[in-house]
Amino acid sequence: MNRDTLVVLIKRGESQTDVYGNAYYPEERREVFAQKKSVRQTEFFQAFAVGFKPEIVLEIYDFEYENQEFCELDGERFSIYRSYPIKGTDRVELYLTAIVGDTNALA
Repeated sequence: MNRDTLVVLIKRGESQTDVYGNAYYPEERREVFAQKKSVRQTEFFQAFAVGFKPEIVLEIYDFEYENQEFCELDGERFSIYRSYPIKGTDRVELYLTAIVGDTNALA
């Protein structure tokens, strides 16, 4: 596997309150190397049918993925909408979609 792309996997923590009473979600960030892959045509149409627009597929080792919700790639944040373990290997594919509209408030 050609792991030439550095990405940041992001897991949102439990809701906390700052000194002013505002709620926030601390983030756990983890840098990993990944292989960037293109989205297959079947994946594109299946995801689009349920409201997702797949942008990128990343392949990483399965021990590096801990059900993170977001991923940063080249300074842009994406939502991980699906993960898929690759049979017979120690790797997992992460399917990313852009974060747009109101969902940015949660990201």
